[in-house]
Amino acid sequence: MSKTLSLIVGALAAVVAVIVQYLAIASLLQPAGALDPLLRFFAWQALAGLAEAIAFRSWLPLNCREPRAVSLLFLWLACTFVPLFGGLVVLISCIWAALFPGAKESDQLADVPRPEFVTYLVSRVSHGGGARLQARLANTQVSPTDRLSALVAIQSMPTRTTGTLLRELLADPLEDIRLIAYGTLDHAENEIMQKIFRTSKALETTDNDVERHALNRLLAELYFELVYQNLVQGAVYRHTLQQADRYAQAALETDPGDAALWLIRGRLALANGLPNAAHEYIGQALALGFPRERLVPWLAEADFLRGDYARVKQLLASLGNAAALPTLKPVVKYWS
Repeated sequence: MSKTLSLIVGALAAVVAVIVQYLAIASLLQPAGALDPLLRFFAWQALAGLAEAIAFRSWLPLNCREPRAVSLLFLWLACTFVPLFGGLVVLISCIWAALFPGAKESDQLADVPRPEFVTYLVSRVSHGGGARLQARLANTQVSPTDRLSALVAIQSMPTRTTGTLLRELLADPLEDIRLIAYGTLDHAENEIMQKIFRTSKALETTDNDVERHALNRLLAELYFELVYQNLVQGAVYRHTLQQADRYAQAALETDPGDAALWLIRGRLALANGLPNAAHEYIGQALALGFPRERLVPWLAEADFLRGDYARVKQLLASLGNAAALPTLKPVVKYWS
């Protein structure tokens, strides 16, 4: 039924196309009026092209009609700018491809399935103990006792590496897992917040510029630590970034030569999605003598966000053997 309807629509569209195409050609022979004859012709030709596109699309093989919008747009452009013959060329090409497909498919491109991490095989891995523990926690098929043991074990690991997993465990079906995960995150956050509270009080009472610089610097580092350890999210995350940058600016007002603070401002700008500002701040840290090999990854990230991929390749290639960190070596290898 749908095939019959498609043929009827195609036939009607073809009739309309012939009529409108005639009107388009006839408009060129009419005397010039208020409207330029060429503009009048293009208006009629665009309508004729649309009618031809609808007709030709209904005659195409089924596998050549998708995606619908793109195929119709392509046909409309072909029929508009190459009247009649544009659609014929497309139609004949598609029919030829359907009747005489390629004898051999190209082996240069192939679809591969997305790799999946199989958690139940993690016990066979002989390296990366932290990864095995986290995989065991994420696998709800493991016995509750083993999962609790793994959770207790990762409490000694940096919150920077376990924060995301601990937040996911807040919705775990096992209540003990939820409580321990919440307690671990809450303890890490409260420990930093207490330091922030004490430092803020000390900053309010000091009049010494040297102490004020040191306290502003410490507050910037503490707020940055909340971000670094993945202890804040959402609106609190954005507020924490603003506070860290505010205290870093205040400390730099009294000592603009503090290279480490410029690096912190650069990393905060990266977290805020401001690669230009980040590049400026990290460049300032480099100018003040901060070790270049420690700044290159952040400069490369800023250039990547700015779309300067040639500069990213150049920066990472300049590291050479200095990129000793295991997490950085694959990145250097890829861009080199």
